[in-house]
Amino acid sequence: MQNPMLPSPPDHNATLGRLHALSRNHLLFFRLEVGRLLLQDYFGGDPAAYHSQDPNKIQSFNGFLQNCSEQLREIGLGESVLRSCIHAHVAVAALPPGTVERLLFSHIVELARVEDGATRGLLAQATIKNHWSSRQLRDAAHAARAGLWIDAETTPVTPPAPPEEQPKTPQLGRVVSRFERSADDVEALGNQWRQIAGKKLTSGQKNRIREALLRVKAQLSEVEAALGADGG
Repeated sequence: MQNPMLPSPPDHNATLGRLHALSRNHLLFFRLEVGRLLLQDYFGGDPAAYHSQDPNKIQSFNGFLQNCSEQLREIGLGESVLRSCIHAHVAVAALPPGTVERLLFSHIVELARVEDGATRGLLAQATIKNHWSSRQLRDAAHAARAGLWIDAETTPVTPPAPPEEQPKTPQLGRVVSRFERSADDVEALGNQWRQIAGKKLTSGQKNRIREALLRVKAQLSEVEAALGADGG
């Protein structure tokens, strides 16, 4: 018998939907705040300073990436992610009010690649209106650059997806060479592991290593089986 003091059973789908929204918004605003912080700390909040190609500009940000790379990777913030955060922060600054909250971070990353602010705003609104995925937004951005994505009444329309490129078959010699280089990398990694083997790992770090080892072993087993089947 249900306790009368407890609320009625919730709608699981509704709860799941709210959790999805919470997770999405947390990731979005966390990444945007990361971009704002880095731009402020290393470039005085000036996007032009970040994008400057001046060889004489202060390289504090590059030093930060190099000196703190290991700690950054531990919290999931590698160089590519951090740079995406900066681009995203710059991109959303000029978007219409209320737009950012209705987009995913992957949408913001695609919008950051659009140089024209007016076009970026139109694409953001079209993404919301048409419920585009990040891939569809990317296709729309390509079409916009060609002047194809807006009709005569300036109504956003879903552009046709470009034909998918056929994957290229890798060259045999290059694959063999990559196996050799990978073996060198694994040996170097083994040497690094022996240097830290006495240090205590967290359970999370152990699980990450185990998962990586399982992935590597699965691939090696498949390759070894194929080599054996060749009879060479």
